[in-house]
Amino acid sequence: MDAPPVQYVTTSDGFRIAYGVSGSGTPLLFLPGVFYHVQLAWQYPGLEPWLRALAERFQLIQLDPRGTGMSSRDVGEGHKREDYQRDIEAVLERLQPGPFILLAASGGVDLAVDYALAHPANIVALLLGTSGTSNVNTPLFVMLATADWDVFLHSIVPRTRSREEANKIVELIHQASDQRNYFLRRQVLYAPGEIEAALERLPMQPLVMHARDYALTPVEEGMKIAQHSNGRLVLIDGADPWGDPDQGIRAIEAFLNELPQAQNAERETANVLSAREIEVLRLLAAGKSNHEIADELVISTNTVNRHVSNIYAKTGAANRAQATAYAKDNGLA
Repeated sequence: MDAPPVQYVTTSDGFRIAYGVSGSGTPLLFLPGVFYHVQLAWQYPGLEPWLRALAERFQLIQLDPRGTGMSSRDVGEGHKREDYQRDIEAVLERLQPGPFILLAASGGVDLAVDYALAHPANIVALLLGTSGTSNVNTPLFVMLATADWDVFLHSIVPRTRSREEANKIVELIHQASDQRNYFLRRQVLYAPGEIEAALERLPMQPLVMHARDYALTPVEEGMKIAQHSNGRLVLIDGADPWGDPDQGIRAIEAFLNELPQAQNAERETANVLSAREIEVLRLLAAGKSNHEIADELVISTNTVNRHVSNIYAKTGAANRAQATAYAKDNGLA
């Protein structure tokens, strides 16, 4: 399977974000963490088979967060953790996928958890791959990366890779990231204790998959992630951060098949509306005016008006009272 065509969307603060869509079915947003490049990811050893397997089963959505891949590279000295949510929200606003599955690993877990906390109604299921808590391997990821960028990149290549594969991985990373933006991103995404506190606030139980032999993040870290999030932990083989794709896909399918029937019924009802429309409907049902909704979601009033019109058309509501009743009847308010 070939890499999808690259498309672009501009965030509310002016960053150009690259994204791609492949496959069909339930939408799934994948934030791989270690390597972001919408097209070169399909050449990355260990990641390519995951992308292929996901695109065969889901509508796979990839994006390059600011500072990575084919998106605007310079994040700037004053950027903040929440800026990365603008990247995700801009792509989802463009695609309007409705409720979706969110899969993330490594550094992508931070972005995924932040999104799930802010938009729980949009998430069908939260799937977390190999990741660690705030203090895992800090000397390697900071001191060595500062001293010698190239040596650092070689050091994070899984030890099971051949020299040829290792060189290819390092070459790909050079095209997808750079030392300056790596440190700028790390300053805001890896604050001590932040991911642990965020995991404990999750309103849904995630699936936590951890690769047994990924040397940079031991199994004990996966256990901590599961403990903090009250997640279901599944250990899978593999020395790459994503682990064995066949085992991972089986774990995902089993987890999705066991989602509570009540949750499935709510998702089926909610699928008539996009993720953003669900957010607007919830606020509308809470008594917010269109102007107040626009302020809360940081979008224009005209955009809110368009969403409200779509909500009326899709739900058969003629006014706010009927839309509110629809939201309450379907567990959305």
